[in-house]
Amino acid sequence: MTCAFHLVDDLKNARSELLAACQDVSDADLYRRSPASQAEPVEAGWAIIELLAHLPDVDRYYLSQAQQLRDVQGHQFVYFDEDGWQRENAGAIERDVRAVKLTMAAAHEEVVRWTRSLMPEELDRAGGHPKRDSISVREMIQRIANHDRTHTEQVRAIRRALSTA
Repeated sequence: MTCAFHLVDDLKNARSELLAACQDVSDADLYRRSPASQAEPVEAGWAIIELLAHLPDVDRYYLSQAQQLRDVQGHQFVYFDEDGWQRENAGAIERDVRAVKLTMAAAHEEVVRWTRSLMPEELDRAGGHPKRDSISVREMIQRIANHDRTHTEQVRAIRRALSTA
């Protein structure tokens, strides 16, 4: 059983790793899309700013799912609509990096604050999951940290693709 303090540490560490992967990226490279021919399929066509811009929406979405799991008995987890986000945020590549980072920080702090407030029995509350039997509040919070780790690897892959372009 993982307590809320361990989850908070994991959330913070995952976000720190992501920010470290973005350190020293030039402004030009933040806004350059990785060439499809040199990037892994998941990263193809994405700019780092776009990956960063969607983090606050995913953080808040997964937070709302965790809150529903805690508060609504029998809640059924629903995946974040990545394709829908891309359609609705087609202009994300034009966003100001400072504004994106501030929004990221605010959303992340909201997740950390809420997680810190959870009691052990709240972490264990669970609801339905479309691909497996159930998902707990603890697992939803872990999903947020894992999402940051996924994007950390994507940022690294984009940087590699851009350096060889």
